[in-house]
Order: sequence, then structure tokens, then C-alpha cells
Amino acid sequence: MATYTVTYKKSNFSKKELQDIVISVITLSVALFLVIYRSSFRVNGVPIRLGLLPALGIGFLMTITAFLIHEMSHKFTAIHYGAWSEFRMWPMGLVLTIITGLIGFLFALPGAVYFASYRNPIREGKIAVAGPIANLVMGVALLPILLFVSLPFGFYAAVFFLVYINLWLGLFNLVPIPPLDGSKVFAWNKKYWVTIFGIAAVLVGYFFISFGIL
Repeated sequence: MATYTVTYKKSNFSKKELQDIVISVITLSVALFLVIYRSSFRVNGVPIRLGLLPALGIGFLMTITAFLIHEMSHKFTAIHYGAWSEFRMWPMGLVLTIITGLIGFLFALPGAVYFASYRNPIREGKIAVAGPIANLVMGVALLPILLFVSLPFGFYAAVFFLVYINLWLGLFNLVPIPPLDGSKVFAWNKKYWVTIFGIAAVLVGYFFISFGIL
């Protein structure tokens, strides 16, 4: 019986991938800006209303921390396991992202990281969980700043939104429904999924209660 060995070249950023990332980051940043700038949020009973430039800057930071780092965590985990991996934007998803941003809520589907390797539920689960873990780590790392550091209003609002979106997306992406990351994590290791989903739920609940969102 013949044996074939397939090797996958570890990918760098191709020109097409960089183009897709830039377009997706700009589109999502604009959509988040549209939502943040036109909305009034209340934290512990205090309304948060941002000016044009602060809202645009926060939208960009939210995109970098919650979206780009999430996707790159998938990419480099896949590369670690020897898989070809690149980000691809979804044009229709980008259109929906802008339309919903204009309406006043966000349905963000700018694109996703794709990878090619052997069908291996264990590795696919580990690649999938890397994104939500990146979000949770980012949220947890920034949370003490909100709790223990006195910040000017603009910086406080920025950190608040960064913690909010990272913890929330970490939890949301762990929902075990395809094509969300949680479906692959659940298929790989149900006990691990219960643990990480439970941690994410506790963090989101703590954040919402601590800052008077619930």
C-alpha cells in the first residue's frame, strides 16, 4: 500500500490577505463608530456620549483588539499545527456590517480565517478556541484598569468599550452552534468547552453587574 505525505507550507501574509484585512478593519471600524457615536450608554447610571473623534478612535481600537487579534490567534495557531491559513473578507458580510451600523445595531461579518490541513477534530478545536481565548485574555487584562485606576472620561470610555466587546465576543463565539468557534470546541472536548464557556459567562455576568449594565 502506497503512503503519501502531505506537507503544508507555513503561510506568511500574502498581498491578498493583507488587502482583505485592511478593508475589513476599516469597514468594521466605521460600523462600530456609527453605532457608538449615535448611541448613549449608561454605566452605573451615568450616560456615556462620545464625540466624533473619540468614537472613531474607540471603534478602531475595538476592531483591532476584538476582531483582528481574534482572527490572528486562529491564523497563527493553525500555522503552529502546520496548516496553511489566511484571512479572507466576505464582501456581502462587509455590506451587512455597514448597513446594520447605519441602522444603529451591529451585525458584524467582515470575514474569517480559513485553514487547510488534515481533518483532525482535536487540532480544529484548538485552532477554534484560540480566538475566544484571545478575547477573554484581552478583556481580563484590561478589567483591573476600570476597577482600580482613575481615568479621564475619554480613556475610561475607551477601556470600558474594549473590555465590553472582548468579553462579550469571547462568550458569544463559544456558543456551540456552527459556524461559531464553540461548535468545533464542543466537538473536540465537551468538558473543556463547559469549562471555558462557564468562565466566559461568569466574566460577562460580573462585568455587566459590576458596571450597572444589568
